Amino acid sequence: MTVQDERQALLRSPSASSSETTVNVNDATNRDTSGNYGAVEDGSIQKKEDVKVYKTFREIWPIFLGLTFAVFCGALGMTIVANLTIEIGSHFHAGSLASWLGTGFLLGLTAMTPLYGRLAQVMGRKGVMLLAVSLYLVGTIMCAVAPSMGFMIAARIVAGAGSGGILTVSAIIISDLVSLADRGVYQGGTNLLFGAGSALGAVVGGAISDKWGWRAAFWIQVPPVVLSLLLIIWKVNVDREKGEDLGGDSVWDKIKGIDWSGSVLLMFSISAFSTSSSLWTSSHYPLNHPFPLTLFVAGLVAFPLFIWVEKKALHPILPLTMLSRAQPRLILVGFFLTTLSNFSRLYMQPVYLHVTRGLNGSETGLLLLPSSIVGSFSSLYAGWHMRHWREYKWFQAFASFIPWIQALSLTIFWGPNTDKNELWIEMAFGALGGGITITTLLTSLIACVEPSELSLAISACYLSRALGQVIGLSISACIQQIVLFSSLTSRFPDNMELVRQLIQEPSEILPTLDPLSSLQAKLAYLDSIRSVFVFVILGGICLSAVSLSVRGKRL
Repeated sequence: MTVQDERQALLRSPSASSSETTVNVNDATNRDTSGNYGAVEDGSIQKKEDVKVYKTFREIWPIFLGLTFAVFCGALGMTIVANLTIEIGSHFHAGSLASWLGTGFLLGLTAMTPLYGRLAQVMGRKGVMLLAVSLYLVGTIMCAVAPSMGFMIAARIVAGAGSGGILTVSAIIISDLVSLADRGVYQGGTNLLFGAGSALGAVVGGAISDKWGWRAAFWIQVPPVVLSLLLIIWKVNVDREKGEDLGGDSVWDKIKGIDWSGSVLLMFSISAFSTSSSLWTSSHYPLNHPFPLTLFVAGLVAFPLFIWVEKKALHPILPLTMLSRAQPRLILVGFFLTTLSNFSRLYMQPVYLHVTRGLNGSETGLLLLPSSIVGSFSSLYAGWHMRHWREYKWFQAFASFIPWIQALSLTIFWGPNTDKNELWIEMAFGALGGGITITTLLTSLIACVEPSELSLAISACYLSRALGQVIGLSISACIQQIVLFSSLTSRFPDNMELVRQLIQEPSEILPTLDPLSSLQAKLAYLDSIRSVFVFVILGGICLSAVSLSVRGKRL
């Protein structure tokens, strides 16, 4: 496909003839077809066939409240077990499985996310949002009444599957209701609530558990989720986009029209890869263990089969025609890279604070708090910036440099005695770039796809983010463990038992060491953390290259 063909494909609408193209209100008044903006460069004037009337905040605030409340609850549930894993594992006498409480949630989220785009077309926006919130509610109640650790992990998978739908479908509904120029502000507000829920999850979970027990941390989520469900039933009535393929006239025809074989293959591939990565990193299986190795190979085999099925499917879950175009494909790679880099950074910074600096949980949380605040509000600012300046390309490119510059600073300058003010300022600086790029990339994606592709494009976006999160955490943990073992072995060559203890129980062993041995152990951890941040730098540089390659459009 030539560049000109792709440009025409980006502009073409299913309801438009060769001489008429659907435009929205902003396009009719603000389209700039010169320079780097837009896809039309010949100065031709487009005729209006359908002018989509977008909603004002006064009209949609109840819908927005219901959606953001659901997003807040989903984010809260994602991190609420952070301070409960040890207690839950002890209760069920299964401490070795405790890490799967978080891994299971991510597994459900990642596996189900790609299906929600097609379900939004088949069931409608309201129907699929109710499905997602209901799954999250059922999973939360299952956690509260879990009789065993296996049941608890299964419940977290169900809750994660619902949380993935809440994030994806909320973004789809917001994109249906507001203009491209205003969309970033609403998405920034949603990200602000998501960040608040993520930041409060561990704090709220720990506080409630201390007073009423760990089950109460799940029961306390039920009333707000039910309230969100009622708001969605009452107010969320959003039509599908014109041109979306509904898959048939009856409900049964629509359900049969879903590409179930492709869905199963994709979910299996993602689940197999995620589970094998978690077994190697969270459960400390050796790399040559047959169980995770078999799962990994099975996931690699299933993915090409998924591609083959998608090429033949009448209604593919991820249309390859969209992914074959340079701009959507480039932006989805950008989503993957920014999430991979962000979660690798977020995973390693607490390790540095806990082990290398010897800070307790409260001190670590206090130093990380500015990052959560800045990351959330930077997303909101990005939305305002795009609405005010009606531009995102260069703003996005500039912001993409920030996270890897912070990672470079950590790699070069951070040590065992770095000033605490420098730490929280630099970590907040890195979060600033991450919040901006997430918001601007989503605007970039919506700007380059047709309205009928919107649901599937946003679903693909959240799939890319989920994969970036899982793969980023897996690779980071793998790099850190390999370098840590090598560095500790070189520093304590005659005491392999101490090396094992420092890897498995650093918080308990470090205080018992003499000052010189303690310093050597901390330096070994610092070596492993720096190696991960070299990986973050490489991912950040690739993200900057992607951001510079994305075509801009006047909003």
